[in-house]
Amino acid sequence: MSQNPAKFQKPQIYFPKLFTAVSSTVPHIEMTAKEAVAAGYSFRKKRHSVKITQYRGKAQMQLNIPYTIDGMPVDEVCAHTFKEMPCNTINIHGNIRKLGKGVFYDCTAKTVIFEDGLTALHEYIFSDCESLEQVHLPLTLKYIGKRCFMRCKNLKYIEFPKSICVMEDLAFCACGLEGFGVEARTPGIYNGEAFSVTPLLEENQVVCAYPDSSNLTVLHVGAPFRPYSECGAPIKFKADSITFCRWSLRCFSIDLSECKKVRFCRNAIRDERERDRETVAYVVNPSLMILPESEENKQHYAFPKHVTVVNYFSENGRLYKGPVEIDYDDDNDSCVVTPVADYLPARSVGEKWDKIRIAGHAKADRYAVNFYQLQEITFDDFRPEDTVFSLFCVDLRKVTFRYKGQMYTKYIPPQELVSYTVHTILTFAFAPCTVPCENGFRHTVYNRQIIDSIFPHRRINSDNNQALAMLSGREHKRMGESHWKQKLYLTMTHKIKALIAVDVLRSDRLIHEPPVDMYLDFLKKHCRFCRRYFQTISGKYPEYLQAFEQIISDCDSNN
Repeated sequence: MSQNPAKFQKPQIYFPKLFTAVSSTVPHIEMTAKEAVAAGYSFRKKRHSVKITQYRGKAQMQLNIPYTIDGMPVDEVCAHTFKEMPCNTINIHGNIRKLGKGVFYDCTAKTVIFEDGLTALHEYIFSDCESLEQVHLPLTLKYIGKRCFMRCKNLKYIEFPKSICVMEDLAFCACGLEGFGVEARTPGIYNGEAFSVTPLLEENQVVCAYPDSSNLTVLHVGAPFRPYSECGAPIKFKADSITFCRWSLRCFSIDLSECKKVRFCRNAIRDERERDRETVAYVVNPSLMILPESEENKQHYAFPKHVTVVNYFSENGRLYKGPVEIDYDDDNDSCVVTPVADYLPARSVGEKWDKIRIAGHAKADRYAVNFYQLQEITFDDFRPEDTVFSLFCVDLRKVTFRYKGQMYTKYIPPQELVSYTVHTILTFAFAPCTVPCENGFRHTVYNRQIIDSIFPHRRINSDNNQALAMLSGREHKRMGESHWKQKLYLTMTHKIKALIAVDVLRSDRLIHEPPVDMYLDFLKKHCRFCRRYFQTISGKYPEYLQAFEQIISDCDSNN
């Protein structure tokens, strides 16, 4: 690796310490209900155990949570029970299965000892415990939640057992952590954001998650927050394999050309945005990455637009920016998007074109295509694996995709004629799912049952319709309870039904789709009304009148 920048005084690469895990034991205090009440505990007896709900007792040098009360095990402690508790040591026995949010928030303990048994530490449990210096985690621990040890300024070292499966963002944010130990390879700690704003990341140029120099697992690369053009030579890695963990790369300049195998976990690279106070905007500092000679790298890497990636291949050097290449198709008057890798990240396609064609085969993340103006999208050799286009593509009217080797076209009525709610529900139909088919089930990229569920009804709500419930839950989560009612109502007028019926009938029908008799019967029953309505909108949307007349004509000829 290259020489340290002047900013880094400690060794430029940090390897954690290997340790041998040993179980701990704590005192088991058995109480009667009368003794527990006298000691200041409020509790509630469940069927086979006891939950402590509050503590109003005296300060203790050594806080021992009761092991049993009236012979029933204490297995839960409610949120904020010991908040701001003056004590020196906290002992948590193995019967405890759940600790509530912020249960030891801002207490004065210096040492915390767990017996084996607890599997999860949730949000804020030890947050703001500034005196905390030593924590012995249980060997059964699998999950560490957000901000669990946030601002524990005296916690300088901690050892992680191999049982940990998940460590959330900001778990040790702003604490005094300078190092950590691992029992073995522990994929659960592979999250650089968990250790943000700690001396561990600020004082080491590179932080690894496991002490193996030939197979590096990188938690953090700490380049100065400057454009790569000003950073001098890139940080050079040489290893048999190297894995970059979640949020491990921000503004950086690295050379991986001598690494044999390179892997990037999801969200390994994040934009590092500097705020411009005058324009109240964010500026992304560009970064440079040099990849090794490998055809595999060419096929499997996709990076944000602010990262300049250089691939060194034997046949030619290739330079590209971002995960896609953009071209123009003169014949179809459309923008052609070709994935450089075999993966389209979320919101990676935002070109301002009415028509887009996705060329090549790729797996897409949720909402890979995300812009309002999009009206038509075509997938040449591309099977949507998720909700590929965002529900905010409010102008989307036509989707063409390949399914089982054949091209299909589906139509969606324009939002201005059917409302945002109906348009959004119709785009839900493109989320892949499993639908009933003959005597079994079939996986599909288009779910007609969603449209069938709203079409026959005059008025429906989110209590009795799954599509409306999905929309209501999504908006409630996005905007909050004060901006969105939990119950959503929808009125299906004849105009809306006429538009949906024509679009369903003029779309290509998948083999396993339900019959379309319901939509055809509606158009025949309300033929005069539909014709008059389509004539009124024919100035802007002539295709509806043309399709309607063709449908009615075909129906008459068949009869």
